Parts: sequence; structure tokens; C-alpha cells
Amino acid sequence: MRRPASSRTPLTLVGRDRELDVLREHLDAALAGHGSLALVGGEAGIGKTALAELLCREAAQQGALVLTGRCFDLAETPPYGPWLYLFEGYPAGGALPAVPDLLTEQGGMSDVANQAALFRPALDFIAAVAAVCPLVLLLDDFHWADPASCDLLRFLARSVGALPILILVTYRSDEVTRSHPLYPLLPLLVREADGERIELARLDDDAVRALVTERYALPQREAARLVPYLQARTEGNALFLGELLRSLEERGALRREGDRWLLGELAQVSVPPLLRQVIDGRLARLDDETRRLLAVAAVIGHEVPLAVWAIVGQVDENALLDAIEPAVEARLLIESPDGEEVRFAHALIREALYEGMLAARRRRMHRRVGEALIVTPGPDPDAVAYHFERAGDERAVRW
Repeated sequence: MRRPASSRTPLTLVGRDRELDVLREHLDAALAGHGSLALVGGEAGIGKTALAELLCREAAQQGALVLTGRCFDLAETPPYGPWLYLFEGYPAGGALPAVPDLLTEQGGMSDVANQAALFRPALDFIAAVAAVCPLVLLLDDFHWADPASCDLLRFLARSVGALPILILVTYRSDEVTRSHPLYPLLPLLVREADGERIELARLDDDAVRALVTERYALPQREAARLVPYLQARTEGNALFLGELLRSLEERGALRREGDRWLLGELAQVSVPPLLRQVIDGRLARLDDETRRLLAVAAVIGHEVPLAVWAIVGQVDENALLDAIEPAVEARLLIESPDGEEVRFAHALIREALYEGMLAARRRRMHRRVGEALIVTPGPDPDAVAYHFERAGDERAVRW
């Protein structure tokens, strides 16, 4: 079935007015000759790149030269990888100075051992470019940057205050663990370069409602049905939200008739393939035992009491905590304030884990969850009955 045209277009940027205003202030300052650094963080799919690219388009419209350096999730990346990418996209010619050979792959940038021999020429070059026109340097997905690239960013960020340059960096907060080279660098950038650190939160109900209204122009009653459904499953993650909407369109739950959109039954849909790949990528960084226990948690439910989890997973408290810590760090789980339970960061994460299990294994696991709930103080009859029903256990009727 051919998708309506809207499903092939990117989501409208909503719910980012405050962050966009802050970035525009930095851009205005750069255009006036006062350079700065802005760091945009947030979980995967939250909309960091979309926000940065919108600002870059506005910068270009106001006469700034925009150069983009992207980082890629590769096992081996050359030193200064995003900077090489950025300089390769430089449009030399006219009044603009040429890129020094030293700052190219052919010139051996990735092989330079002496940072001092590289950093000063890099600063002199971008200063020469900024003397011709204001400059915006976008370093996207910097959580994948190599340590040498981080060092060059630190040097340049401290040196652009008196230049018409804005350095804009995006990174995934959930990737920047304590062992990551960017982890100790972020506070240094804020302190040494007076960097502005912006953390993107998940979209709230008002933002999702604005998106639905603009994209589909549904009647208010239908939008009031759709928005809670989207929020319950995506919890305001822009990437998850967009992919779920596309899945609803493909399955006809959201369909176009003439100039209007209609909303059908919001039955459960499978986790969209792209999101499954994103979630699988996060899970792949965990060890086998942690992944096994997360699958157990997915059977228990969206909210997972630790006492029940330990019984069903057949592990002691210490082993369970060893699994919880990396899962929380990877933003797969969120711990409750009292530490007695966790919940999945997104309903779709839990669904991906659940759908990835064999049906026979799920049935056995549901039986074990039901039996574990029975022995807890004051078990919820509905929860017990649900798990026994999923297990095909005749005790479901009694409960």
C-alpha cells in the first residue's frame, strides 16, 4: 500500500521552543562576533540532530557558513574522524582560504602525533574562514568521537570567544558512561569554554498533541484517543513516536480519505523494525546474563518489583543488582525512588524484548511469574490471573 505523503516527511519539531531560543541567542552572538560552544544532549531518538540542523539552516540563511562533522558507530575510526569529515565538506574557493594540507586525510591529519603541531594550524584556519564570514561548526553524534577529536574540541572551544564562530555539539547522554572519553570532558567544556549544556527532555502531552494536530488534523475527540496511546508506548521519544505513527498508517489504523485523516481501532502493533534495531543495538552492549534477566522482566510487566524479578529470574539480590546497573546506565530501565522496583524506559523496549522470546518460553515464564506473585503479601488477583491466563494455566479462572 502506498503511504500518504506525510508519512515520508520528517516529524515537525515541536516542544523545543525554549531550547531553540537558547541556541538562537548563541547564533546571534556568533553573528555579532562573540563565539561560543553549545552542547545538546539527550537519549537516542529524542531529536538532537533535528534541532541542531534547524538552527544550522537558519544560520545559513543569515549568511553563516555551516560545516558539519559527523561521527559514526564504527569499531575503528581514524583519529580526528569528525574533524576530517568536517574539513572535507569545506567549500574552498572565492574569498575563502584553502584548507591546509595538514587538516586533510591525504595530508596526514590522522597520523599527527604532536597535538601542538595540529591544533594551532586548525585554529588559525577556522579563524581565517571566520574573518570572511561567520562560521557554524556542527559536530553530530559526538558520543562516537575518538579521544583525539575530543582534545581538539576542547582546544578550539576555549579559543573562539572573540571570533564569529558557534560550535554546536550533539551527543547521546545514554551513551556517555563513566568510562567514556566525553564523560570527564563535558564539565571541562562548561567550565573552561563557558559552554551551554542543553539536555533535551522527552516530549510532553502538549507537544505530542500539537504534533498530531498539525500532522493529521484529526477531530479533537480522535486526537484525545491517539495522544495517550502514543505517550503510553513511546513516552515522548521523537524517533519512537514517528516510527509508531508510520506503523499505524501502514496498518490502516491511521488512514487518509480525501483531505482528511481517520483514526480506527488502536490495536497493538508490533514494534516497528527500525525501533527493534535501535533497541537491539542497546541490548547488544550488555552481557548475556543481563539480557536474559531483562527478558524475564519483560514478561513480568512494564513495572517490575525486584522481589518478584529475583524469584522468577532465579538469582540472588546481588546478581540482580549487577544486571540492573548497566541496564539503568543504558537508559533501558528507570529505578524507582525507593529502590524496590524498576520500570522500562519505554513500553516499546519491553515489547521488543517480549516479542523476541519463543512463545513456549513466554508461557513457562508467565506461569513462574504467577506463582511468584501468589507468595507475595496481598497479591493482585488481576495480575495473577493475567499471568496464568497467558500461561494457559487453569488457575487463571480461580484467580
